[in-house]
Amino acid sequence: MSLSSVPTSVLMKELQSRMRCAEQKERRTIFIGPPGSGKGTQAPAMKEEYCLCHLATGDMLRAAVKAGTELGKKAQSIMKSGGLVDDDLVVGIIKDAIAKPECSKGFILDGFPRTVPQAEKLDEMLSKEGHGINTVINLEIPDDILFKRIDGRLTHPSSGRSYNIFFNPPKKPMTDDITGEPLVKRPDDNSDALKSRLEAFHKQTQPVINYYQSQGKVASINANQPLATVGSGVKKAMEDCV
Repeated sequence: MSLSSVPTSVLMKELQSRMRCAEQKERRTIFIGPPGSGKGTQAPAMKEEYCLCHLATGDMLRAAVKAGTELGKKAQSIMKSGGLVDDDLVVGIIKDAIAKPECSKGFILDGFPRTVPQAEKLDEMLSKEGHGINTVINLEIPDDILFKRIDGRLTHPSSGRSYNIFFNPPKKPMTDDITGEPLVKRPDDNSDALKSRLEAFHKQTQPVINYYQSQGKVASINANQPLATVGSGVKKAMEDCV
């Protein structure tokens, strides 16, 4: 497409965005929190604020499969047979993802690592690349609050933006504020599924938090506050880490 056909205002906005991103420091961040803690709301906001890429494990696996990469083909074969994708394969997919230009200023990892062995493999891979995790954002919230959050949660599938009919409703019911596209309620967003997921989270993930705390990298944020307050806390933690 010829640039002459692009409105000047659009070109200027893109130029300003690129200049702003060029001035950003590199940040490599992990978001940890139980389902409904606000990762899906805070991560996209911080992605835009600091020109990062948002890497959600499930989305990366699906993208690798769709793109037909070697790792994607291996993952597809395992998933088709009903198996679990092993840690080395997931770390390999993360390695491929962070090498892309959109991750040049760093990334936010969401949904990985879930276990200490995964954290160790991630650290090993990043170390070989000459990098490391800067900070781990630990979003803390009581379990009883999460049940109401989960029951009211709505998601914009293509962007990952999250809403909640109780706490953060869209401007128009069941419609994404930015694109106008339909929102969906995930089938696993119910009380029975949440109880099981919370049990797994507390059992698996607390050791991961302890692992990164021993490295002095964990910033714990009270996520049972207004969105703007939580966002300010997350932003401060991300700026303090570089």
